Amino acid sequence: MNEKKNVRMVVEEVGSKEEVKPAEEVVSEKPQKSEEIIKEPVKSEAKPQKEESFNILWVLIPGMLLLGLLIGGIFAYVFGIQKISDSQKSNTSGTQNITVEPTAAPTSKPTASPSASLSKYKIKILNGSGIKGEAGKVQTLIEAAGFTVLSTGNAATYDYTKTQITLKTGIDPDFVSILVATLKKSYQLEDPKTVSSQTNDVTVTVGSLKAL
Repeated sequence: MNEKKNVRMVVEEVGSKEEVKPAEEVVSEKPQKSEEIIKEPVKSEAKPQKEESFNILWVLIPGMLLLGLLIGGIFAYVFGIQKISDSQKSNTSGTQNITVEPTAAPTSKPTASPSASLSKYKIKILNGSGIKGEAGKVQTLIEAAGFTVLSTGNAATYDYTKTQITLKTGIDPDFVSILVATLKKSYQLEDPKTVSSQTNDVTVTVGSLKAL
C-alpha cells in the first residue's frame, strides 16, 4: 500500500509540474506580443518626419539661391550707376579745367615813323600775372615787331590784372604808341605812365587779362 501511495504522489507531482509549465509559457509570451505592438507605431511615425524635413530643404535651397541672385543684381545695378556717374563727372571736370588760349593773329611789323626807332630803347619785361611763361610770350611778341628786350623776370607781386607800361622821362611818344598797339593785340593795357625815378628805358609788367 505504501508503494501505491508513493506512486500516486509521484504521478501527482509530475502532473502538477506539467500543468505549471504551460502557465509559465503563456505568461512569457504575452509581453513579447505587447512589445511588438508598441514597436510598430514608432517605426511608422519616424518616416513622415524625414519626409517633411526633406521637403522643407527642397523649398529653402532654391529660395535662398533666388534671394542671393536678387541681392547680387541690385548691388551690380547700384555700382554700375555710380561708375557711370563718376565717369561723367570726371569727363565734365576734365573739360571744365581745359583752358583754350586764343591763337595770336599774325603780327605785321608796324612801320616806324622817321622820328622813332624801335631798337633805340631797351625794354624790361616782368611777369605780374602769376601765370608761368607769360614774360617769355611778351618777349617773343615784341621782338617779332622789332623791339629790343633788355631782360625778363618776375614782378614783386602776382596780382596784376591789366598789363602796365612805365617809362623813363624823355621816351619818344611814337615809340610808345607802337609798343601799345603791339601789346593790345594780346593783352588788356592800362595807360602808359612816366616815372621819373625809373632807371631803365621801358618796363612792361604783364597782367593776367587777355585781349577781348
